[in-house]
Amino acid sequence: MAEWRITDEQPVRELETLDHERCAALHNQIVELGWTQRGLALDKLDKRTWWQCYGGDAALASISARLDCSVISFLQAAWHGFAMDSSELRHGFHRYLVGLASPEQLWQNVNYAEDEDDSNKQRYLTLYMANWALGASHPLGLVLNQEDGTAMQHMSIHDTDVTMNGRQTWLPLEIILDGLIDMIEQGKVVAVDEDYDGEQERTEPWIMPPYTEQDVQDTLQAFRSLVDAVSTRMPTQIQHTENSIIDLVTGGDLDCLPSDSFAYRFLSQAKAPPFIYIAPGLRIADHQPFAAVPLEEESAELFPLLLFRSTRSAYRETRRAPWGEDIFDSPFPHEFHSITTYPAGLYLTETEPQETHPFEDGCRLVLPFTLGNNACARTSDGALIGEKLHSHGDIDVASIKPKSTELYQLGYNHFIEAHDVQLKHVLWKWVDMVEEGKWKVDAQGVVGGMEKWKEADTEDVWQDYQLLMSW
Repeated sequence: MAEWRITDEQPVRELETLDHERCAALHNQIVELGWTQRGLALDKLDKRTWWQCYGGDAALASISARLDCSVISFLQAAWHGFAMDSSELRHGFHRYLVGLASPEQLWQNVNYAEDEDDSNKQRYLTLYMANWALGASHPLGLVLNQEDGTAMQHMSIHDTDVTMNGRQTWLPLEIILDGLIDMIEQGKVVAVDEDYDGEQERTEPWIMPPYTEQDVQDTLQAFRSLVDAVSTRMPTQIQHTENSIIDLVTGGDLDCLPSDSFAYRFLSQAKAPPFIYIAPGLRIADHQPFAAVPLEEESAELFPLLLFRSTRSAYRETRRAPWGEDIFDSPFPHEFHSITTYPAGLYLTETEPQETHPFEDGCRLVLPFTLGNNACARTSDGALIGEKLHSHGDIDVASIKPKSTELYQLGYNHFIEAHDVQLKHVLWKWVDMVEEGKWKVDAQGVVGGMEKWKEADTEDVWQDYQLLMSW
């Protein structure tokens, strides 16, 4: 099946409609991976296609006229029999998608753009149904635009206000399916057998570990590469140390982090850099502003962990309450709202690693000022930082509300439920900035100070501060 994966050597094919052959192959690979991961024999897998399961040409004649030929070809090749008889062995397609929609569900629950007339509304299909067990309000699923073969994940029907605002760019279906395979291969979602009794919630048969071994190793490699990139550009070479940064970051209190957490494993292996500034105005943290917040006894919760700090305080954002008052709007969960003053910097943000959607390596850059005043800075989905995502049509620049915590974030996640960006992606971007000479280096490390981050909201270089969309 490797020939169907999307790589630099095997890019997305330039077709005017759905690449049904590739999408069906990727769909079937997801089914096969999940089936074998849970220890089931492939000869027990029901490989009847969706088209066969719902009766074939005669039974489906009434909907065939409403389906693009490429979509019909996909449904005639995509396995679905494994999902039909759940009396003995339930098997969901993926952690976020329970399976292909039934004929009755294909055109249900989809909100359309305001400029869609009745004759054109059939082009949007709810191709896969969302996993209702993940708790979304009014779950929807993966919606396909059958005119061009593009798609986007909708965990909830309410997401359509964003996805159909006329500005979001949908992705070819094969890119999303390839991303779902990538999650399985990296171990971010895992199909387990009936005997699984771990802490992660099992959703027939999928679990989501809070991080993977590859996450740890990829993040360590990105950090090493960043340290090396800065070190080699310093005017004088300084000897590297073998000391890890965990003692500095935790203030010597290693017990404040579970030894099996992503933070502990990363910090205990990451070596201290031989310079001060790892990024403009940011140095290795030497105290934890949220460590003093009392968590419940024997709680599985973590506190937001400051990795790289500024000497300046984070910008204090507010939001307007329904009763008209401006109230403090923290980027961290409500348990930590008692701390209202804390350093600007890069934080690991996951605090509930046993919940349904954990990313222990999720991070957020908290700045001492806002971005968006110049209507240039963007999230990975192409949205301007601070724009009203639910408004349709062209952006009203005057309505932008600048933000201090959205730089490097994904925006609307096209693949799965929303989460903070993984740390490794931010670190690799920083490596690029140093290696390409966009960040200069002196004897103290990366130069520029916190003011350098304001470049992200300028017309010439905002692209340098935007990450690619990822799951």
